Amino acid sequence: MARPKGENVIRKHFKLTEETAKLLAERSKAENMNESEYIRYLLLNQSEHPRSRELEVEVMRLRNEINKIGGNINQIVKNNNSHMYRDDDKIKLKQNMCEIKEYIQVLIEQKI
Repeated sequence: MARPKGENVIRKHFKLTEETAKLLAERSKAENMNESEYIRYLLLNQSEHPRSRELEVEVMRLRNEINKIGGNINQIVKNNNSHMYRDDDKIKLKQNMCEIKEYIQVLIEQKI
C-alpha cells in the first residue's frame, strides 16, 4: 500500500494494551501491511455508521425470532392444508404477519 512521500504528515500517539498491540501486529502482518497502513486501511474502509454491539445483538435476536416464526408458519400451513383452521384463525394470522412486517420496516428505517 505505497503512498507518495509527504502525504501523511500528522502523527498520532496512542497507548495500547499488550494484548491489543499483539492483535494489531498479527492482523497487520496477515494483511501484508505495516501497523500504520493497517490502521489507515481500517479507518478508510469502514462504513460511515459502524454497527454498535447493541444493534448486532438486536439483529441476532430478531433473526432467531424470525426463524421461530418461520417454524410456526410451517406448522400453520401444514394444519391449514389438513383443514384444521377456521377463517377467524386465518384472519388473526394475517394480522400477526402485518405486525411483523411493520416491526421489520422500523428496523430497516433505523438503518440496520
